[in-house]
Amino acid sequence: MKHLKFLIIIIIGFLIFSCEKDSNSDNIETPIDDTISKLSDGYVLYSFMGDKTIHLIDTIGNDVKSWTSSFQTSGGSYLSKNNNLLRLGSTPEAKAGVFSSGGAVGGIIEELDDNSNVIWSVQKDSDDSTFHHDFKEVDENTIIALTWELLEYNGEEYWNENILLIDKTSNSVIWEWSAINDGGLIPNDNDKTDFLHFNSIDYKNGSILISSRSQNKLYLINKESKEITTTLSVNGTLSGQHDATLLDNGNILVFNNNAGNNKSEVLEITKLDELIWQYSNDFYSDHISGVYRLESGNTIICSGIEARIIEVSETGEEVWDYSPESTNTNKSSEIFKIRKYSSY
Repeated sequence: MKHLKFLIIIIIGFLIFSCEKDSNSDNIETPIDDTISKLSDGYVLYSFMGDKTIHLIDTIGNDVKSWTSSFQTSGGSYLSKNNNLLRLGSTPEAKAGVFSSGGAVGGIIEELDDNSNVIWSVQKDSDDSTFHHDFKEVDENTIIALTWELLEYNGEEYWNENILLIDKTSNSVIWEWSAINDGGLIPNDNDKTDFLHFNSIDYKNGSILISSRSQNKLYLINKESKEITTTLSVNGTLSGQHDATLLDNGNILVFNNNAGNNKSEVLEITKLDELIWQYSNDFYSDHISGVYRLESGNTIICSGIEARIIEVSETGEEVWDYSPESTNTNKSSEIFKIRKYSSY
């Protein structure tokens, strides 16, 4: 009898414990992957250097849209304000001409619709002058672009940098700036032919931002006066940098290629040359590459020679690391730069 009472007590105790456990189970939260939740929605635009196909992918890596051009990719590609594709292509004339050894030599800027039809283009690919590296859409009817110009200075020929503002309705040049003649950026006696090597351009509210790889400097140009108003080097730490952009907060974002031994980094600086944010991990690209600040506050990075895309939060937490696969083994697997768009 005593054993029976003891057994009943044990059973009752077990039932009470089970009921308490069940009543508390509603308070247990399912764990959430905070890293994934911080990844911004959107679509990444990229193309491998030398490839004729341009991809728009989602954050899983699926192709949402692709375009095919007659010309190989050689520089910047962007979605226009009306969601067409604007891109810099490499023409046979540019690839075989005087400027062919400069890297990212282009020759043609073209606009493609959803069906890859060319709805607008402008070409500059002679031995006197050629498009190269980068351009930007100012508005639906205007672009601003980098060009190399063969120019004699002190008896020697140099690749002078010219910036052209082009009216798309007529392809006429409506504004022009010369590094040597307007900016006073003149070569020294021991300088190489490509003594400036501009590799990115940005435009906002009458200010033009230029990255000069050969000089390891950024230049801000006042469009109206044509004067260089600011020269930035992050106290001499910039080295081979790419893809400098003007942020809405007034600062500048840039990919610093050679930040140390096999190390690259992303920098946000003020126009007073003060460093206020930086990010690096194990990515390294000694040339090409880019960085862009997203609407969410995240920053998306392209380590160009690795063809690697990284997105980080405002606190520097990595939320995405993706490398698209190149299916064309006969072409480079490098990516010049990327952009991410919140919608398409």
